[in-house]
Amino acid sequence: MTTTPDTPEAPATPAVTAANLAVKAVRATTSDGTNQPGDSIDDNPDTRWAAPGDQQSITYDLGSPQTVTAVSIAWLLGESRVTTFDIQTSMDGTGWVTAAARVRSRLEPGQLPYFISQVQARYVRIVGHGNDENEWNSLTEADVHGSTPCTPGKVLGLANWKLVLPTADPGTPDKRANEITQPALDGYTDRWFGPTAACDGLRFRSAVDGVPEPITSKHPRSQLYEMTADGKAPAAWSSGSGTHTLTMDVAVTHLPNSKEAVVTGQVNDVNGDLTSFQLKGTRLFLTRGDNSKYKLVTDNYRLGTRFRLKFVVGGGTIKAHYNENLWDTIPAEFTAGHFRAGAKTLANCRDSLPCDPGNYGEAIVYGLTVTHEP
Repeated sequence: MTTTPDTPEAPATPAVTAANLAVKAVRATTSDGTNQPGDSIDDNPDTRWAAPGDQQSITYDLGSPQTVTAVSIAWLLGESRVTTFDIQTSMDGTGWVTAAARVRSRLEPGQLPYFISQVQARYVRIVGHGNDENEWNSLTEADVHGSTPCTPGKVLGLANWKLVLPTADPGTPDKRANEITQPALDGYTDRWFGPTAACDGLRFRSAVDGVPEPITSKHPRSQLYEMTADGKAPAAWSSGSGTHTLTMDVAVTHLPNSKEAVVTGQVNDVNGDLTSFQLKGTRLFLTRGDNSKYKLVTDNYRLGTRFRLKFVVGGGTIKAHYNENLWDTIPAEFTAGHFRAGAKTLANCRDSLPCDPGNYGEAIVYGLTVTHEP
């Protein structure tokens, strides 16, 4: 018997820092004869369990009831095709509860964790529904996780943000950049965004071959855009009304080849960038509009060095602070402002090689606060 909650929680993909739960036994409804169930837990990405047909399943026995919060799964050709599956749990191997239904795998290589509501279970079952190319369910590796995983929403308060990624959204006609909004953002992670191993910051990574946003831009990004109403509407405040403050504790940790430039914190309006902190090689600049070298902050920045930046907007000006020091006051009159935080890579495949995911810009944000005062 299988039961499904009335409103099952949509699974997200947090970074899982807890140790894997030990699997004592594994079985499947069927296999293709060569690729057996045990091949999915042998820590070898070149082996797999494979079975054709809808509703074929593989079950992991933990030996005794355990606290389960996530399952990490790698699918064959996961970077190029989408597999649909369910995650189910059971105490006795007979009565099953669907923890996550009709999950669509991400177009990413390797194992990806899928978060479920915390549950006590001895058995965890993955039910396959084939992939978008054929009816096969081909699972190369799976792990079951116990204690509560580290999720982005636990590292930084993300209620009033959305995430823009350097990957294409297949649901848009022109393959625009993916956007992750609340409530999914709190538990979301992929190779371009997620918690650090120590769960003390969020890592933003953007490769030169990524999708830019807007599509007319040259620059891919992994960035948070400020929102309001718990992430339901874009922020749009005025430089002449109230006081609006962004504070970040951040480190730039990687630069793309050749054109070594990454933007971290920004103030934007509907017409584009107003000011930002931008690293070019070892030189950190405060920018102003199109002037990317408006003011030199330091000419000896070392990758991984944490610093604090702050923008205070009000009275028709933007006050930019670096490590608690006021760096400049920029006159600025606008009515639809918002903050951005993360890593915008100022390089693409036309000016930085190789043109692949290994050539990227990256920043880690350890602290992020926004305040608005009347």
